[in-house]
Amino acid sequence: MTQLPRFVSLVAVSLGCFDVVRGLVHTVLVGNVGVEIAGLDLAGATGLDQLTLMVAFGYSNFITGAALIYLGMTSRPGALVMLAIIPLALIVAGASIGYWGSGLVGQGSFPGADNMRVYALVCVLTVVSAIVVRWRRRRRVGFSPGEA
Repeated sequence: MTQLPRFVSLVAVSLGCFDVVRGLVHTVLVGNVGVEIAGLDLAGATGLDQLTLMVAFGYSNFITGAALIYLGMTSRPGALVMLAIIPLALIVAGASIGYWGSGLVGQGSFPGADNMRVYALVCVLTVVSAIVVRWRRRRRVGFSPGEA
């Protein structure tokens, strides 16, 4: 029996479903969303490049979504690992954009950035909460730190 709380599975499946929706938005609806919501100029010289990058981002959302749903339903420890990796990957991505794009000017508004901050915060809070709950359960039962 895993000592991780059930909410790890609930959060993983919920975020997985959110990722599947993001995947649909970034692939199937990419033309409309890119222009209407993100404010991209897809008719310009870099339109195809922007579209390609958005679709590449979208298909990775399908992969992350499927992985979170699967792990949330089958493996709480695996789901917890995924929930820990996601914010780390977002930090690396943000740092890369900051480094490589420091002198660039963009045209898009990217309203999804706020959603991703909330997404990352949910991941971090879930991981920290699960670790605290597991630690408290182990202390209550009388496990010593060296025991499995």
